[in-house]
Amino acid sequence: MRLVSAREMQEIDRRTIDGGLVPSLVLMERAGRAAASAVLRHLRAQASSGGPGGRVEVLCGKGNNGGDGLVVARLLDEHGIPVRVHLTHPPESLSPDARVNHRKLGGGVEVRLIPESLPDIAPVVDPRERPSAGGCFELPAELTTEVHDWMESLGTATVCVDALLGTGVTDRLQGRLAAIVDATNRCSRYTLAVDIPSGVDGDTGRVHGTAIWADRTVTIGLPKIGLVLEPGRERAGQIDVADIGFPPGVVDDVAPRREWVDDECARQLLPSIDPQAHKYDRGCVVVLAGSRGFTGAAALAAMAALRTGAGIVHLVVPASLQTLLQQKTTEVIVHGVAETPEGTLAPQCEAALAPLLERADALAVGSGFGPNRTTLDWIEGFLARLALPAVIDADAIAALSGSPHPAIRIATPHAGELTRWTGERIGGALDRLDLAARTATGRQLVVLAKGAPTFVAAPDGRLWVNSSGHVGLATAGSGDVLTGMIAALLGAGCGAAGAAALGAYLHGRAAEIASRGRAARSLVAGDLLDSIGIALFELESPSTDRLDLLGN
Repeated sequence: MRLVSAREMQEIDRRTIDGGLVPSLVLMERAGRAAASAVLRHLRAQASSGGPGGRVEVLCGKGNNGGDGLVVARLLDEHGIPVRVHLTHPPESLSPDARVNHRKLGGGVEVRLIPESLPDIAPVVDPRERPSAGGCFELPAELTTEVHDWMESLGTATVCVDALLGTGVTDRLQGRLAAIVDATNRCSRYTLAVDIPSGVDGDTGRVHGTAIWADRTVTIGLPKIGLVLEPGRERAGQIDVADIGFPPGVVDDVAPRREWVDDECARQLLPSIDPQAHKYDRGCVVVLAGSRGFTGAAALAAMAALRTGAGIVHLVVPASLQTLLQQKTTEVIVHGVAETPEGTLAPQCEAALAPLLERADALAVGSGFGPNRTTLDWIEGFLARLALPAVIDADAIAALSGSPHPAIRIATPHAGELTRWTGERIGGALDRLDLAARTATGRQLVVLAKGAPTFVAAPDGRLWVNSSGHVGLATAGSGDVLTGMIAALLGAGCGAAGAAALGAYLHGRAAEIASRGRAARSLVAGDLLDSIGIALFELESPSTDRLDLLGN
């Protein structure tokens, strides 16, 4: 799914409306319908678990985001849900389309103005301070009756809908708007944001001062960059993307080739398996890895390749490690080859590699190599001669020269490795994305820049931003699992960019699955192996039980 900046989304919206392709009121109706459906799904889930009865408070700004909120209120009222609207400005100050939807409200919808004078409330800086996470906020005793009633209504609602500002925020929230956001965060037990949490910069994900903490965000049309970069990503909660009918031609004209890798995108990248395939049809992967003291990295990479679907995996390691790794990886064919006195792969091992590479479909290089200069000097020349699709990780990345690489290859650096490899400093996620893109183009290989989120950049300028992941991935060995997964996808016939993007998604999803029922800090890389199959099963057997309660 195409990933856009706030400015790009605004231009898509403008061209769609000004070109007479879809009327603005129709787009607003569809946006409100999608958000209302998400509210109804939450209310239904609450009712089925014996939760509180449904009452919804909708906070509406004066712009078109507020107009979306007014549509939400009308549709919920039509479905018999008690709903109340809180306007930041009088109805005559609303945008033209928002005024139309204000007039459409039924008699069952109470409309109030948010009080002008609100108390100073400390911003919520940790989600655990929110009521939904077990926090507690007592209303100050000195509040006026009007302010007390307004804040109490937020605190006793089942859902608060944030339709205050949308994607237009680039500056720090101040004054009354900041107070409204802070009060909502302190009081609301469950907040649903329309398009993007108010206060989050749609282009960068930055929070300038304060912003809504949403439990769910229904983003309109296409996902925004600010929703996938921290801290906006955390503020957004669960993200749903509402397709409201922007013409594909307009999107293609405006938006760059930047994709958000969600389950739908990953499913399109997943190669099929011929029911009559034998093991070599499914891909033969050679893993060149390991050194004395780093046997786990080699084992993880090899087993991950098998778990991701490789038909056969050859693990090539220093000779002294062969027996141990045969015991650790019984389904893998382990080859012990020439090694240096330090227990790393020696240049003389290339002769033993040749017959394995002749039948291989993909190669994984670097897991557990160690920084041995003899090994890395040999690897530099070996990679320059290699024509086999390969994924390069860990210490082997340092052996990649600055010149373009003739073969299709994937490098998987984390931020520190990317800095050492390129000599450029990285200040944040956008810097990492930009550096990955420039490196991919300049060196003519696919760069998978690991982090939160992970970016994939192709030599032709295409970019992918991964949607999956878990903080538990910040543990030794998780990158080795990713290397093996990508190698298996390369061997199965995925192109280099597709293998990297799909591998990153499955890797993150496996971590999400493996984390169920355990603390994030206890997750280890080996836990991912058993979850890879579940992540693949989800893509191969997508759920069909999603219900749109508004008939969309």
